[in-house]
Amino acid sequence: MWFKNLRLYRFNDNWSITEDSLNEKLAAHPFTGLTAMQESAFGWVPPFKDSGLLCETVGGRLYMTAQVQEKLLPSSVLNEHLAEKVEAIEEAEGRRPGRKEKDELKEKVRAELLPRAFHKTRRISAWIDLNNQWLAINASSEKVADEFTSQLREVVGSLPVLPMGKQISGGSLLTQWFQAPETRPEGTDLTADLELVMAQDPTVKARYRNLDLDAPEIAHSLESGMRIRQLGLVLNDQCECVIDDTFTLKRLKFSDSLVEQAGDSDDPRTDAMLMSDTLTQWLRAVAPQLVETGV
Repeated sequence: MWFKNLRLYRFNDNWSITEDSLNEKLAAHPFTGLTAMQESAFGWVPPFKDSGLLCETVGGRLYMTAQVQEKLLPSSVLNEHLAEKVEAIEEAEGRRPGRKEKDELKEKVRAELLPRAFHKTRRISAWIDLNNQWLAINASSEKVADEFTSQLREVVGSLPVLPMGKQISGGSLLTQWFQAPETRPEGTDLTADLELVMAQDPTVKARYRNLDLDAPEIAHSLESGMRIRQLGLVLNDQCECVIDDTFTLKRLKFSDSLVEQAGDSDDPRTDAMLMSDTLTQWLRAVAPQLVETGV
């Protein structure tokens, strides 16, 4: 289990739950697959394939995985079939259906097409770190993370979390790291993968890759009032990624040595433990800065 992205949430209360309790609650909402007339389905599946448990503790963290299935019914296909229905009525009855009738026809067409539609399946994995009061989700977008937290909240009844970085100026913090190396969290190195935006007009952007960090182009952009929105990082020489101004880690790529170490074990929990240990080490280093900045 190697995350490709990480969106981190902090519990704003001293929240707690046991593995047994969470397993019981998740088991009440298992993934059961799509019915013929469903457009989407959400449920919980085991995070590790060799076990039937829906929640497992690994390295002191609670792991869980949600599975989502969605029917693929493009609006173009729906509209094409609707147009055929409308045309058939015009030819048979010599009239054009009104808006209400067209809406009813559209729902009828949808009902006819849904059972035959293809579907796609995706998984969303996460861990809960009760010691640090964190929820870490393998999601690159806010929409997917919100989908996960909403469903988890429904399962457990209360989930008092806030996105890490919600109350800080992420762009200012990333710019500070770039300009003042001494402010970077311990174990943080930068790579030349930058996206900058103008503070007054975020539609004005600049992208830099494969340049020296002290390249004059980057310095000029910063001097003109631009702020860093995305920045390449290396975490403790074990993981490359980019971080954006919402404090989301994307394109996580773990070192060959770490992956080889995990490969020495047939237990998928080894991947999970090495991954989360690596990320947690860096997150602990950066957390004090976020607290000082107002989180």
